[in-house]
Amino acid sequence: MKVVLVAPNSKAHTVTPPLGIGYLAAGVRQHGHEVAILDLAKKRMNAQKGIRELVALKPELVGISILSTAYLPAREIIQEIRRELPDVPVVVGGPHVTALPEDALRNLGVSVGVVGEAELAFPALVDKIANGESPDGDLPSLCRLENDKVTCSERADFLQDLDSLPFPAWDLMDPRTYPDLPHQLLHRKFPVGSVMTSRGCPFDCTFCASTTLWGRGWRTRSPENVVDEIEMLVRDYEVREIHIEDDNFTLKRSHAVAVCEEILRRGLDIVWCTPNGVRVDSLDDEMVALMKRAGCYGLGFGIESGSQRVLDYNNKKLDLDKVAAKVEMVRRHGIETNGFFIVGLPGEDVESIRETIRFSKKVPFDRANFGLLAPLPGSEIFQKYVLDRNKGKEIDYTTFNYFTPFPLGDLTAEELNRWQRRSVYCFYGRPRQMWNLVRHTRPSQVVEIFKALIHYST
Repeated sequence: MKVVLVAPNSKAHTVTPPLGIGYLAAGVRQHGHEVAILDLAKKRMNAQKGIRELVALKPELVGISILSTAYLPAREIIQEIRRELPDVPVVVGGPHVTALPEDALRNLGVSVGVVGEAELAFPALVDKIANGESPDGDLPSLCRLENDKVTCSERADFLQDLDSLPFPAWDLMDPRTYPDLPHQLLHRKFPVGSVMTSRGCPFDCTFCASTTLWGRGWRTRSPENVVDEIEMLVRDYEVREIHIEDDNFTLKRSHAVAVCEEILRRGLDIVWCTPNGVRVDSLDDEMVALMKRAGCYGLGFGIESGSQRVLDYNNKKLDLDKVAAKVEMVRRHGIETNGFFIVGLPGEDVESIRETIRFSKKVPFDRANFGLLAPLPGSEIFQKYVLDRNKGKEIDYTTFNYFTPFPLGDLTAEELNRWQRRSVYCFYGRPRQMWNLVRHTRPSQVVEIFKALIHYST
C-alpha cells in the first residue's frame, strides 16, 4: 500500500524535519508498505498547493500528524483531500488528536484517529486497511467516528524499550534539503539534524501538555543508540549540528553524561544545543564542562516567569534565586544561554511582567524568548480556561499559537501584546544582546528573523 504522511503548515518561523512522522514512516516500511512524506511546512505550502503535490503522489492512504498550533491548516488540507481524493482513507494522529480525539474527529470529519505513541499502532492499522479489513476495537489506541459518535479502544502502554524503534526515515526528510531555519532559528552550522534521546516528564506545569502526550514517566534511549543515529546523520546526510529536542535531556545526570561520553569516544566532529530547553537546576559544573567538550555550544532554559509567585501558581517547581548562579556557571564554560519566558500565565499582572523583564535583564542570558501563552490541549490551562469555561461551545483555534493573546485575568489582549513587545525591546535594546543576535544570524536567515521580530512586535 502507498502511504503518504502529511505534516501541515503553520505560522511558525522555524522549519524542522517532522520527527514524529519520520518514526511512523520507518515503522510502516518495516511492515512492507511504500511510504512518502509530504512536509507542507518545508515549502510553506497552503492547502491548495499541497493538494496538488499530494494528488501527484497517488496515495492509497493518507496519514496526517497534527500539532494544535497547526490545527487550522490541517483542517484545510483535509477538506481539499475530501474534494480531490474522496476515495482515499485519511487517518489523523499526533498531539492534537491525542489530547482531543472526540473534538478532532468530529470537527475534521475524519473517521479514524490514532492516539498516543503511534509507532506500533499505526503500522498495524495500515496492515488492516491494506488487507481490506475494517479498523475495529481489537487495535489499541484507535478512535473511530461512526454516526457522530466517537469510540476509542484502550490506549496502548507507553513504549519502554525506545531502542527497539527504527531510526526516523531520514531519507524521506533529508536535512540538507530543509531551509536554514531550525528550531530557535539561530545556530552555528548547517545542515542541522534533530534527535530525541528521551520521552516523558515527571513534572506537571499547568501550561504544558507533555504528561498527556508522553506520560509522567521518563524513558530514555541508550546512549549507544542515540549516538548511532547521530553518527548516521553525520555520515549519510553531512549533518554538522545536532539539536537535542528532549523535554528533559539533563533530568537524569547519568544519561546526559553517558551521551556526551559516547560522542567523545567516537570522535564525532559536531556541535549541538538544546533548543527545547533543559532544567537549569539540573546542571552542575562538572557536567557542563563535559557537555562543552562534547560539542555543546548552547543551552535553553525554561524559566517562564521572573515572578516566583506566578511560577508557584503554575506548578513550575523552580527557585528563581538559584537561576543566576547556574546561568553564570554555564557561561563561564563558553556555552551560550537562552531564557524562555511566557507572557500571560495564570496569575499574571502588570507587576509580574515587570518582574520578568527585570529578571531577564539581571540574569546574564545571551538571548531570551518572550512568547504569549498558548492554551495547549492536554494542559491544565486548556482544561480549566477553555473546556471548563466554554462547555458545549466551539473551540476558537485561532488563539493556539505564541503570537495571539489569550487573556485570562485583568490584562486585555491589547495589553498582553504591548507587554510582550516591551519585553522584547527591553531585553534586546542593550548592545551585548543585540550584538549576540546579529553576529549569529546567517545571511539566509535575515528575512525570516526580520519577519519573526515583526510578528512578535505587532
